[in-house]
Amino acid sequence: MLNQATHLQLTPGLFRGPVATTDESRAFDREFRQYYVERALPVTRVALALLFVFYFVVGALDAALMPLAFVENAMPVRIFAMVIPPAAALGGTFLFRKRPWLPYLIAAVVFVVGLSAVLVGVIATRTGAEMEFWAVTYTTFNAYLVLGLTLRQSAVVGWLIFFAYLAVGIAQGAPLAALTYGGLVLGFANLAGTYVSYLLERNARQIFDNKRELIRLARTDDLTGLFNRRTFDEHLRKVWKQARRDKTRIAVIVADIDHFKLYNDCYGHQKGDECIKDVADVLANSVDRPLDLVARYGGEEFVIVLYDPTESFLESFVRSLCKKVVDLDIDHKAAEDVATLTLSIGAAITDASGSVTGEQLIRQADDALYEAKSQGRNQAIVYKTEWGQQTTANLAAVLL
Repeated sequence: MLNQATHLQLTPGLFRGPVATTDESRAFDREFRQYYVERALPVTRVALALLFVFYFVVGALDAALMPLAFVENAMPVRIFAMVIPPAAALGGTFLFRKRPWLPYLIAAVVFVVGLSAVLVGVIATRTGAEMEFWAVTYTTFNAYLVLGLTLRQSAVVGWLIFFAYLAVGIAQGAPLAALTYGGLVLGFANLAGTYVSYLLERNARQIFDNKRELIRLARTDDLTGLFNRRTFDEHLRKVWKQARRDKTRIAVIVADIDHFKLYNDCYGHQKGDECIKDVADVLANSVDRPLDLVARYGGEEFVIVLYDPTESFLESFVRSLCKKVVDLDIDHKAAEDVATLTLSIGAAITDASGSVTGEQLIRQADDALYEAKSQGRNQAIVYKTEWGQQTTANLAAVLL
């Protein structure tokens, strides 16, 4: 179980790419989309508030300055489709901040507002006023730049509004000049908006991916690619709570390369590093359940957490680890007993809801490791409760 890098696709696309096939990749994608929403949320709220105020003021100006026929027909559209939806979406950002469908709600609101702006333009044409396109352009600007929509979401909304503008204008017989100039402005606004939205999302993806990579590096041992000791401690605390809720058991395994100092002195530190990596690979490839974890605890020592194993499984598992290391057939001429590299292992298991703490379980596994060392190394021993609560130091003193 190496802590390998998983990178996000940095280039956003207008069309949906390959569907994520693993739980990890799907979770990664969901995490980015939530990050994108939260990153833009303050600006999104301001933009929705301004959209609401803008069309509220426009409605007031319509009532004061526009012909009565236009006001009677356009005012219901202004109120129910251009003023109320942004206000409702603004409230939704406070009520549903962590909902994955929030961006789709915002996109739907923008589309309704944009389509309503087109409808108001039609009403203006029918009542003898000029067909307006500034409101549609302003709404399109919001869709691309300040509402926190992804490239795909904003492009779908923006271009749908553009084609709706052209279709409705042509169907209603809008003046050719007004329709042409309005379509030209709106079309280039969409082109510019699509490009800027692409840049915004790409930048957000790079920032998100870099942050995730920094977090991963802080949790990883540089040499082996395993999780480090800090991550092990955090993971043990987390799964311990989970095991208490589930009323299950936790096992901790401590493994140590035998005579590693002699190996380093004989073959050099570079070969010693290669040896550690080889053993780390064996341990990493032996664990694949989501709540299990392998970490480098320091130097030539490794630790493993197993969630809810049986005692018989634990015993066979640790013995198999010793055999797998022997099967690597790494020369160790400096060893006192055998000419190949070997591993000693201590393990301990307990019910997480009992009186034993996580720290005590590690100490018990460490005691079992000393027992394995004292009995000749190259073996695995599971802690026996009859040993009592001796500390590692005391047990070591007795065994040595």
